[in-house]
Amino acid sequence: MYKTKIQDAKREAYFINRRLLHLPKSHLRIRIRKLYDVWAYAEETETGNYRTILNCEFPSYKLFRDVLAHELIHQWQYYTGDPGTHNKNFFTWRKSFGRLGYDILKEY
Repeated sequence: MYKTKIQDAKREAYFINRRLLHLPKSHLRIRIRKLYDVWAYAEETETGNYRTILNCEFPSYKLFRDVLAHELIHQWQYYTGDPGTHNKNFFTWRKSFGRLGYDILKEY
């Protein structure tokens, strides 16, 4: 079991952002909390801020990385005005992320 650490999440997010997404820092805010029905989610808040919420633990570090990458693609969608769904634009990232060792799935 991997217990989510904010320093790991930030390191992975910054790496992904430098290599692929090139988002402003306002789309890289990360919070960790106990989630019950999902591993993570990306959101735009009522105040217009963006953040990714991660579960406090994952069955493996690999799943943590993949889920974080998945949610950062949603942040990219928000940034580019895409609706943030699992559409064609979302999956155009699959090959690029795969070359870096991330598996991008529709659901986890």
